[in-house]
Amino acid sequence: MDKPEPMEFSVTESTSRISFLELKRVCLVFICLLALFSVGLLMVMFLGGTVGISRYFYFLVDVPGFVVVLMTAFALGALAPLPTVCRRLTSISMTRLPLLMVAAIALGLSVLGVTFVYKGYAFSMDEWMTQLQAEIFLSGHLSATVPEEWRSFGRAMYHPFASYDPITGTLASNYRPGMSLLYAAFEIFGLGKYTSAVMNAAAVLLVMRVARQIFPAAKEAPIVAGVLLATSQQALAASLTSYAMSAHLCLNLLWLTLFLNDRFRSHLAAALVGVLTASLHQIHFHLFFALPFLLTLFRPLRLGLLALYGGIYLVGHLAVMSWDWWSFNSAVVAGNARLVAAGTAPTADINSVEARGVFLRVLDMAKLPSLADVASVIANLVRMIAWQSLALVPLLIAGLSNVRSNRMLVLVVWSLGVSTLPYPILMPDQGHGWGYRYLHGLLGHLVLLAIPGWIALREKSEKSPFLSWVIACLFISPVILVPFRGYQISALVEPYAQASAFVSAQDAEVTIVDSYGVVFVNDIPRNSPLNPEFPIAMNLHQLSASQIKELCANYAVAIPTLEDYERIGLRVFDEVRPEYADRYQSLSAELASCNR
Repeated sequence: MDKPEPMEFSVTESTSRISFLELKRVCLVFICLLALFSVGLLMVMFLGGTVGISRYFYFLVDVPGFVVVLMTAFALGALAPLPTVCRRLTSISMTRLPLLMVAAIALGLSVLGVTFVYKGYAFSMDEWMTQLQAEIFLSGHLSATVPEEWRSFGRAMYHPFASYDPITGTLASNYRPGMSLLYAAFEIFGLGKYTSAVMNAAAVLLVMRVARQIFPAAKEAPIVAGVLLATSQQALAASLTSYAMSAHLCLNLLWLTLFLNDRFRSHLAAALVGVLTASLHQIHFHLFFALPFLLTLFRPLRLGLLALYGGIYLVGHLAVMSWDWWSFNSAVVAGNARLVAAGTAPTADINSVEARGVFLRVLDMAKLPSLADVASVIANLVRMIAWQSLALVPLLIAGLSNVRSNRMLVLVVWSLGVSTLPYPILMPDQGHGWGYRYLHGLLGHLVLLAIPGWIALREKSEKSPFLSWVIACLFISPVILVPFRGYQISALVEPYAQASAFVSAQDAEVTIVDSYGVVFVNDIPRNSPLNPEFPIAMNLHQLSASQIKELCANYAVAIPTLEDYERIGLRVFDEVRPEYADRYQSLSAELASCNR
């Protein structure tokens, strides 16, 4: 006797029951999102997660974002199950969408966002360091030399993220050089500010290629992967900046597609790309990303490839780690030698500041994680999810049971987990950033882990309300969430961009920025590393009373008031932190006499 055919739900009662079950799945995902965002808020409010500007961002940007994401999910959850809407959404054929068009749309949004959202501004000092070092590279040098007239004020002119020696005037970014080299290459054609936009669009193309490699039988996999990454608010936000994060994402995906090709030439190229990736910003980003994949070369044992990666990575990473010497320390040594030979070495007691090597920096940062450190990482992981496509979470849930059956996806999960391990110990919080920038290079992993969910939904439920909701989240939610994030970013960046312009427009030779009285203005003083132009901006926090007196005696000095910054839209402190109160009072008295 033949087995009975599977039951076809053609009667109204059964159809209603299936719809009800599908709607329960929508509600379950909504509850998961609500619980996730609540955990993030709990980490921040009660366990000390995030500090400084990261905490400021959490309440000003991320918490409102949680609310808007939930409201959007709820609205689409109510709309998508309607019969007509459901039928039209589920009938969309993904294979008809051109792959290049997805990347082109991402590039177009980024290019527009650079001008109209980010104002072409380097919001954080991390971003400004990219541009500072790029300017030095374009001059044909590895480091700059501050004019002798300004050397005693150099630390007030240049943020501590720059390595600076006051005796020789040697100046360079203390970040790895890769992103600045990329920026300089684009800036040759006047396109430096679009570097990350191009890197992000390339990442969209690459994630589609990797999806095709991992899911060769799923025709819709590449386009779904591309749309998920192209509509990631975190990816789009990073593409407006001169952070190295979009380049990390692009090169990680390039490395992965080369590794998956599994040919000697592609492995050789992957090893070289790995070294380039390590040179972008922090060297550990790529190493933790690649480690689980490289371990597969031990079983079965592939000695030739292990030797290839080991040799290139060893030589390449040593070269990257020696950057501090070649860009800064060697110039300081040579500069001191010239001063001694000329008999003009200064007799004043000025401490030389040398760039610290990678290992010393790691030792400085490493510590046993506290509860607050762990809470910071969890809170940042939550904010990262909130900045992705709204379709990501339901797809991850729908395909969770299928991940273990795909060896490559298991490696992707391990890569995600291993890459998260250093942060409670080294850098539990990120400071500035949209989403969670330290894990930005792993956004491709999240996208790839969502594909099994899409495949499962397409196979099991041709026209289900849940699938309709997921498609609505994929295509309709970006129309709401991307402009919302653009508004949030613009509202935060624009006042600081205006403040920088205001400081640079003062009719003076020196402008002193009150970093004690105004919230997060340490990043505003920005002077060319090659030819500082009037007015030279200086950070009050890095000046002494005697230096202020010297400046006021020799130069025309402008001192914008707290009211000036408030009119621009920046927040001022109600009171100075107690540990700085006496010093601020002394400096304020000196500034007051300067104005007279």
